[in-house]
Amino acid sequence: MAEKLRRKFILVSVGAVSIVVFTIALFSNLINYTQILNHSDELLVLLAENDGHFPMKEEPSKEYQLPPKISPEAPFSTRFFTVRLDNNRNVVETDTGKIASISTTEAFQYANKALQKGKSSHFIDHYRYLIVDQGDRSLIIFMDVERELEMFYIFLKNSLLICLIGTSAVFILVSLFSKRAIRPIVESYEKQKQFITDASHELKTPLAIINTNTEVLEMEYGESQWTKSTQNQITRLSGLVESLITLTRMDEEKMELLKTEFSLSDLIIKIAEQFKEWGNNQNKNLHLEVEDSISYYGNEESFSQLITILIDNAFKYSPKDSEIIISLKKQGKGIIFQTINQADHLSIGNYEQLFERFYRLDQSRNSQIGGQGIGLSIAQAIVKQHKGKIKAESPDGKTMVLTVQL
Repeated sequence: MAEKLRRKFILVSVGAVSIVVFTIALFSNLINYTQILNHSDELLVLLAENDGHFPMKEEPSKEYQLPPKISPEAPFSTRFFTVRLDNNRNVVETDTGKIASISTTEAFQYANKALQKGKSSHFIDHYRYLIVDQGDRSLIIFMDVERELEMFYIFLKNSLLICLIGTSAVFILVSLFSKRAIRPIVESYEKQKQFITDASHELKTPLAIINTNTEVLEMEYGESQWTKSTQNQITRLSGLVESLITLTRMDEEKMELLKTEFSLSDLIIKIAEQFKEWGNNQNKNLHLEVEDSISYYGNEESFSQLITILIDNAFKYSPKDSEIIISLKKQGKGIIFQTINQADHLSIGNYEQLFERFYRLDQSRNSQIGGQGIGLSIAQAIVKQHKGKIKAESPDGKTMVLTVQL
């Protein structure tokens, strides 16, 4: 139990930190990439508004007249080229004077690629382009953003590397200190388990004495409603004690089960037959839908207890004059075992809380039926020991379905 809790603590801690760290890295890179696009698009729009050139002041000095948000160094650091086309998409003019890595032929090729994409603005290689309609002509402006993209990819790789290193460091630290972190929980659990075990064993002796004294009173004075009530409560408490001991044993991670190959079909039919007379007395019809020759490798004694708990639960909580279905079938490589019974006051959905210890769906009715609200907890523990799954649900609000997947 302690090791399983420790693994869960490490998984949750490292998982939470990883989600936070990688989310921060994701948004940081997304913002960085968006800024690159926005900046390049602003420059492209400025060039488009000035016919493929940076705007100049009407003064002899011929200084560039740029918007405040654009750096004065932009005309000198921005590498771009332009291609003009006529209405028939024939190249009329190219201007590669602001870039040294592109020839006129290559400019033609990039223009054709831009036209084939069918988008007014996009990327071709490391060039961001913008197509501008100028009436009888079109202007395509290509801007080299290789340096910006290279810086973006470097930042992306470094941020991911830092995230991996940070997550690994957290994993190492949490692994080192996890035992100390969960120690109070483990100690509390062990004390609780020890208390349940000790209390269960201590209760056995006084219960046995009370039972013996009651039997002596019945021998001397005869059976009465008081002695009968006492015997019923002794039986109930004895069952609770045995259930608590069973659960405590199942909580032991090192508990070894003796597993053998047995006929699950025959076992279910055998146990179900024992409930038929009880069902007839309450006008409850037991209907078996059990496929033949389904075998399972597991602990037969535990499965006998599991099947008894589930069928008993179906009988206890179904109304009179109703039908109870016990089903066993193969599904792919797995096995499905189900108990289906009618029930009152249900809502559509899952009922995972039924497997909590001492949980009662209907307190008033459970007090009349009896039981300790611990049977399904034992059933769940048995299924988990066999690496299976168990769930409770009501598909229509009138039927309770307990399903075991093996």
